[in-house]
Amino acid sequence: MKLNTWISTIGGALLLTCMVLPWTTASGQGVNLSVDEYQRLKADGNLPAEFHVAYSTLPPAAVKAGVGKKPAKGGQPKGGGGEVNGDCDCWIAPDDTYTLAMSPNDDQSSSQITLPFTFNLYGDLSNTCYINNNGNISFGAPYFTYSAEGFPSTNYVMVAAFWADVDTRGSGQVLYKITPTALYVNWVDVGYYSMQTDKLNNFQLIITDGTDPVIGVGNNVAFCYKDMQWTTGAASCGGGGTCTYNGQTYTCGGTGGFCGYPSTVGANRGNGTDFIQFTRNDHPGTDYDGPFGSADGVDWLDFKSFRFTTAVSTQNIPPIVNSNFLCDTVEVCMGELVNFDVTFLTPEDDQQIINTTADAPSIDNFASTVLNNGTNATINVQFIPQIADTGYHVVTFTGQDNGQDSLTSTVSIVLAVYYTPAPPPVIAGDTLSCEGQGVVLSAGSGYENYVWSNGYNGPVVLVGEGTYMCIATSGNCRLASNSITVYEVPNPDPVITGQLFSCGGTPATLGTTEQYAQYAWSNGEAGSNITVGTGSYFVTVTDDNGCAANSDTVNVLSANDPVAIITGCTSTVFPPSEVTFYSASTIDGGTIVDADWTINDTVPVAGSDSIMYEFTAPGTYAVTLAVTTADGCTDTVTCHQLVLPLEIEVPNVFSPNGDGKNDVLEFTGVEYFPGNHLRVFNRWGQPIYEASSYKNTWRASGVPEGTYFYVLKLPNGKEYTGHVTLLR
Repeated sequence: MKLNTWISTIGGALLLTCMVLPWTTASGQGVNLSVDEYQRLKADGNLPAEFHVAYSTLPPAAVKAGVGKKPAKGGQPKGGGGEVNGDCDCWIAPDDTYTLAMSPNDDQSSSQITLPFTFNLYGDLSNTCYINNNGNISFGAPYFTYSAEGFPSTNYVMVAAFWADVDTRGSGQVLYKITPTALYVNWVDVGYYSMQTDKLNNFQLIITDGTDPVIGVGNNVAFCYKDMQWTTGAASCGGGGTCTYNGQTYTCGGTGGFCGYPSTVGANRGNGTDFIQFTRNDHPGTDYDGPFGSADGVDWLDFKSFRFTTAVSTQNIPPIVNSNFLCDTVEVCMGELVNFDVTFLTPEDDQQIINTTADAPSIDNFASTVLNNGTNATINVQFIPQIADTGYHVVTFTGQDNGQDSLTSTVSIVLAVYYTPAPPPVIAGDTLSCEGQGVVLSAGSGYENYVWSNGYNGPVVLVGEGTYMCIATSGNCRLASNSITVYEVPNPDPVITGQLFSCGGTPATLGTTEQYAQYAWSNGEAGSNITVGTGSYFVTVTDDNGCAANSDTVNVLSANDPVAIITGCTSTVFPPSEVTFYSASTIDGGTIVDADWTINDTVPVAGSDSIMYEFTAPGTYAVTLAVTTADGCTDTVTCHQLVLPLEIEVPNVFSPNGDGKNDVLEFTGVEYFPGNHLRVFNRWGQPIYEASSYKNTWRASGVPEGTYFYVLKLPNGKEYTGHVTLLR
């Protein structure tokens, strides 16, 4: 016989009791598991329907009277804080008055703890409880259950600050202390199953008899959260091994820490009717759509606190108030920016917040705004106290639900406004920030400390685009500066324009596609346009906003033209003759890479420095050479090669009758002998026609038919004579 923890399933509910039992049930079906066996079967997902585990527990701590946190004295902020406006800190850090609830473990519970007060859970009164490692306390029996259920549930009687698979074997502790009117339980830096420590949670649960001012008289439960980083252990993945939030996919198992069965925050009587639920979480993020919508982001819990009562007989629960400013007195200074939120949440799935108010009749410039999505309504208070506001003021907040028996929650905050002779800081600086550079803002001098809205400290700060303010400390006062908005403007993007390549040595004129306030060219010039020769150039421009940028570098090439020269053109040749032509072309400061030849523009000849061409017919031939340099500049030259016939064909008859046939006196080939001389005589020796450089154009107009004598003399002295008959 030994002390065992017995777990069985009865009607779908898990019942865990402590008693002295043999390791088997009455039917002999129970399975006795060691802690190691339990862990192995849990990891494999193979836990049997009925089993019991021999867990070791710690004895309950004795009641330590008088060690509860005392309420703050009037006029003094409570709980530390450290933020603007005397922000209250709901977290009560464990000290040497706390007791370790359990040694490092997974799924264990404390032994039964006796409470020196009576806790009311929806009409069920308890003087004992169990602290369960998995983020909750229970009444009547401890719970090992590591996969949370949503509330209401008929399976569990618990108050759950964060019901999930906590594992302290790798990191963290569960600590508690008892005062005559309260139980404090803190889960400090706790990891998740199985022994994962890459993400840690910190949260706190307090229950009271409803009279303890630490959480407010009339409340008997308070939850407080610091940084919350995980939601799910590896044994609670279920069918949800992955989940997506904001386009990013998260995993369950190993070091995932998310997805699967969501965690649960709330309180549950176990009768399926009386409960409160604030949120269920299965992923990172601050999204929240109410206690009964989709699973929320666990970061929504960061640094929140909930204070409420379960000592009610009605099924309708009044709206829950959440704020970091629920102190007895919040101290602020004249000129200090007062900026805080008070949120009302409705924990029922069929109700909404329908009305909220914020009232401060003694503050002239008091202002508030409300953001209400139905399941929760947040009142934001923001104003700067003036000299007339020095003294004490009461700010009253109310939130009303739309339950059948509609209930209203009211909370008051006392603001103590103190006079300070120091003026608020005034931010000065440029409001236009060049892209990627930022601007320097200054809050002036004469203050002890400076905290900027972007988290930086000091009187000056380098910032980019955004809206900024500074809180400067003067004595005990933290004074709010004016707000200044910095706009980021794009840097100029200069693009150089101009003819970057030219032939003939022509210089290039460079400019930019847009006009700018200032120019600084790489060659030292400062005009908007410059004229340059071959080289590499860039420009630095400054626009009207004072932003500067460099252009890309451009390469300018102003190349010389080649001079095309042909040698080999002879004065005259006779067919058939072969003539060789040569390129004697030149280029100053470059290289000729191509030479193309044509004869009479119709006979292309492959590029080379010379060609040989055979002339087989008389005529005047245009020999053209086109040369190209390595830079792409060209030049063309043409010489005319004269090919003379060996003999001129003389006529013996012509008929100028206008029929288009043999209408002129034609000496075939005479056109190749400019400077020739022709004379024509009748039979009496009288000259009837004479022409120099005759070109076969005489039609003998007005000359009768007959036989005529001609004399054709060429420039080379050769002479052709004979008779020709004219017929009509």
